[in-house]
Amino acid sequence: MHRAPDRTRTSGRLLQVLALAALVLLGATPALAKNDPGSGVMTGGAAIPGAPSLTGAACAKQQPWTCARGQVLTLSGDSLQGVQAIVFLGHPGASDDVRVRIGAHAAQAGELMTVVPRSAQSGRVRVISALGSPVVSARPLTVVAELPATDDAGGLSKLIAGGQRQASVAYTTSATPPAGARVEAVRVSSGAVVRSWPLTTGGGEIRWDGFAHDVPAATGTYVLRLNDAAAPVAAISAGSDAQFDLVEGFFPIRGAHQLASTPTQRFGGPRGHQGSDNFAACGTPLAAWTKGVVQIVGFQGAAGNYVVVARPDGEAYVYMHMRARALVNVGQKVFAGERLGYVGDTGDAEGCHLHIETWTTPGYYRGGHPVDSLPLMKRLDGFS
Repeated sequence: MHRAPDRTRTSGRLLQVLALAALVLLGATPALAKNDPGSGVMTGGAAIPGAPSLTGAACAKQQPWTCARGQVLTLSGDSLQGVQAIVFLGHPGASDDVRVRIGAHAAQAGELMTVVPRSAQSGRVRVISALGSPVVSARPLTVVAELPATDDAGGLSKLIAGGQRQASVAYTTSATPPAGARVEAVRVSSGAVVRSWPLTTGGGEIRWDGFAHDVPAATGTYVLRLNDAAAPVAAISAGSDAQFDLVEGFFPIRGAHQLASTPTQRFGGPRGHQGSDNFAACGTPLAAWTKGVVQIVGFQGAAGNYVVVARPDGEAYVYMHMRARALVNVGQKVFAGERLGYVGDTGDAEGCHLHIETWTTPGYYRGGHPVDSLPLMKRLDGFS
């Protein structure tokens, strides 16, 4: 005698098989169910993940739930291995929603990673999974324009012209300063006053980044002092930078390197080379040699990943063949020593190296012309 099949049980098993098949197609590995010897129950088989949940969001060098455009975002939670897409919801309404497809092997049960799109706006995040309904994060993700800057010159005792750290002098006054009363930045070796600031009644603080007339002051030892007109009515406060060593700029390759040494690596030569090729291992950090404003961030067949920075005086410098897109954005102000990227061999490059060009005013393909960058590299290499 045959019994009729249990349709309820059959339907349940069919759904389980279909769910497991969907996970296999997605590249997800279902968690094996655990046997519990203490209970006497041996379950065997595989456990089907439940609906996804989001509990955290993290990006390097950022606070939780904060990420920069172009940065890798790690979302954490449960049952994320079936996620097929992430939607950056931005402001209310769908007009600025940005959807990112997740590859079959990019998600794990506890976390998934994606790159924040350049067009993403701050707002909540929705994950779309093969299992369960879409889930929206309880907290919004704050999307910022750029990464926190890395200061590769931060550990140096010398002051870098145009760097993040500045010389500072505070002063107090006992009476109204007379006309001509000033704080002066003086180069000790020559006694030349390279920069000065008028005093204000009651006192104040002067901060100097080592620039004078839109160009870095020459390397040397400097003092910040009161001039003769200021001395009778003013006094320098304790803790001020009375004397310090200043360097005109920062050597960009932050690791073992070899400066251009052959005719093909140097400026000019048989192939009309417009820069100098300075070799270092791929992945070696690259820092801005001086301050400026980013003009171009891009990729070009010969240059590879490259960045152009305009100096305050209208001149420009260019880094080429970087490993990946520059870490900065067009219009961003950078300081000497700020991390711009990493040595690479993208574009038309033979071996990992930094091709650096320096251009006269008014800049890179804006009416200026390239000049030999190797003398500058040699000077900076000796200083920093």
